[in-house]
Amino acid sequence: MNNLEIIAVVLGLFYLLLISFSQRIAWIFGIISSAIYVYLSFVGALYLQAGLQFAYVVLGVFGYVNWGKTAETKLKTWSLRKHLLVGIPTLILALTLGFVFSKTNQKLPYLDAFITAFAILATYLTTQSILENWLYWIVLNLLSMYLWAEQGMNFTVGLFFINTLMAIFGFVLWRKKWKHEKAD
Repeated sequence: MNNLEIIAVVLGLFYLLLISFSQRIAWIFGIISSAIYVYLSFVGALYLQAGLQFAYVVLGVFGYVNWGKTAETKLKTWSLRKHLLVGIPTLILALTLGFVFSKTNQKLPYLDAFITAFAILATYLTTQSILENWLYWIVLNLLSMYLWAEQGMNFTVGLFFINTLMAIFGFVLWRKKWKHEKAD
């Protein structure tokens, strides 16, 4: 399983680096990495993560197709009100999933449910080129470091540490690009 984890980590790093530069090909790396993590998560009794990784595969295809419509992706931003309008139902979903999966052998059900629910939202925001997606990812990556550390998957913890740094970089890069686009 260690080799699979390493392959998934490397592909995940390629995804994040390329997506921070708004490169469409990034979605392919993300799809393959997520497919590997479907298996790794299921084997580790992180059933919500397995579902999340499957959703990443589907959303990755959506992202790849969506970004292919135009040569250049125009960045957008959401108001705090809009984030709350989607964030509150997402939190309710996370609490519900946590409760349901706490009745199984799911490890860390509430944490996994929170990460899963909000990661689906953050991935959707990424596919729509919403600037704030990076802020969600910073928080989710930090929480994911703990989740995977509890599973003893240290390469994946390293991936999420790098993801956190890259999310900060991605936010700065996209924000600069958004300000430039707004000024035009």
